[in-house]
Amino acid sequence: ISETIPLVGDLEELASLEKEYNEDPIYLAKVKDLSSKYKHIRRTRPDGNCFFRAFSYAYLEHLLTDKNEYDKFYEIAKNSKEILVALGFPQFTVEDFY
Repeated sequence: ISETIPLVGDLEELASLEKEYNEDPIYLAKVKDLSSKYKHIRRTRPDGNCFFRAFSYAYLEHLLTDKNEYDKFYEIAKNSKEILVALGFPQFTVEDFY
């Protein structure tokens, strides 16, 4: 699966799901409902971490369009090393992320 499906796919039109589910009226109705709120999707590799990866990727994309949210995130990320060490995480472990 890791050789055929990317961790996060390219942006696709939500309508691409209609072609996949055109034989299933229940899923097709759900896709049409989603289409009233959203225009695009990104597929993620279905490996057990797909929700976390999709949520994180979408949040980081959102940060590109919201300066206030970006500033909040930046401050939290900047101070997270000290917070994690204060909570008892070994410093040598947390430093791998900085």
